[in-house]
Amino acid sequence: MEFNLLPKTPLYKAFSDVGKRIYLSDGIFYWSGRAKKEAEYSATLGAAYGYEKDFIPGGSSEWLPCYLNSVHSQFQDFNINNLVPYAPIPGVANLRSVWKDIIVKKCPFNHPNEIQFLKDYTTLPIITNGVTNAIFSSFMMFLDPNESVIIPNKRWGNYDNIIKLLGGKIKSFQFFHEGKLNVSGLKEVLEETARHQEKLIILLNFPNNPTGYVPTYEEKDAIVELLIEINNEFKIPIVVLVDDAYEPYVFNKNRVKHSIFYDLQKLNENIIPVKLDGVTKELLLYGARIGFITIGLKSKWVEGVGDLQILKNEIDNKLSGLIRSTISNCNHLYQVIIQKLLNEQGIEQLSLERKKIQDLLQTRYETINKQMGLINIPGISIDPNGGGFFIFVNIDPNIVKANIFADFLLKKYKVGIIPIEKPEENINGIRIAYCSINLDQIPEFIQRIKSAFLDFIVK
Repeated sequence: MEFNLLPKTPLYKAFSDVGKRIYLSDGIFYWSGRAKKEAEYSATLGAAYGYEKDFIPGGSSEWLPCYLNSVHSQFQDFNINNLVPYAPIPGVANLRSVWKDIIVKKCPFNHPNEIQFLKDYTTLPIITNGVTNAIFSSFMMFLDPNESVIIPNKRWGNYDNIIKLLGGKIKSFQFFHEGKLNVSGLKEVLEETARHQEKLIILLNFPNNPTGYVPTYEEKDAIVELLIEINNEFKIPIVVLVDDAYEPYVFNKNRVKHSIFYDLQKLNENIIPVKLDGVTKELLLYGARIGFITIGLKSKWVEGVGDLQILKNEIDNKLSGLIRSTISNCNHLYQVIIQKLLNEQGIEQLSLERKKIQDLLQTRYETINKQMGLINIPGISIDPNGGGFFIFVNIDPNIVKANIFADFLLKKYKVGIIPIEKPEENINGIRIAYCSINLDQIPEFIQRIKSAFLDFIVK
């Protein structure tokens, strides 16, 4: 494919060397797609087909992908064409369109022009193997070896694995200062990095894993204004990867209820938001492993509707090339199941069903915060939080190291938590996933944790 518009945009400048090189060549899927439309005889795709009657007793004369009857018997409600064949590389087309509609429906905009801009200036989501694969693919597209990713010190550990695997570096900042989001710390590391790199790559995750933190509206606005300020000062592309895995789970009424992606998408500065989300938490389908990458575009990059579609096609080709060269494509059956759910039930009905679970989690969230507030032990503190599935408890390392405490807690009190110990980033504490503790278990659960702390203090 020829790339005529993309190389002229800041998005292309922000690509890694891999992102600049990668493309979807006219390979098997290209020729098989053409053959479906143009050929009388097609011998292109490496998938066995036959007349059903030739391999299934009592089968029809329909030309189908060959399948085992025992396999199909487990999925009687699904047409074999939705079960056996490869999915398209970027994902099932209808599901991609439906998911984009959901992104638009969730936006906080009221003005029709803003909503239309969101529709026009976002790409059609590319389907990935869960949000983890969306994160990995995004880093591959933007991160070169020895470049730094700006990210809070309190973060999901797998970010580090992916960044290091790709040869990148991490520039972290203290997430909190005096109980609030540390915007000044973010500014300092942005400015420092911008002096040495030709682009900035930032990863934001709200509600945050492991702390459950959700910014206030004032803090969200401060982040947006800071990025505009950095853009104006350094005039380099700023890529903001927005990990929205826990987007629907905001339990504090004073915290931002929508993704920061929307605020960044409507800017015309070269601040490039990349929305990373999926059905894992959104529809509580953990094993489906269906995620999405959606990129916010800027109106000044193109001169008209025709150019805009060309640009979208070129971006689609780049991301499809990356999918093809890594995982080839994603699970077809689950894409069809999700598409069927969304088309038949609608996101409104599914959100209504999910509301019961959100209410369940909100009650646990309120209870565990209340119970943690009763511990009142010097050197033990809980980070501010407003949603998600977790809270984070800081432990003064002079009392006990997090890993030692977790082992002790498990052995003596039969309580399991996740220790996070990073002395180089001033972290020593435990992540508590209240999403997996029943409400009536929380008081005893916290009491055991308190008793374990007291054991070390007494020692």
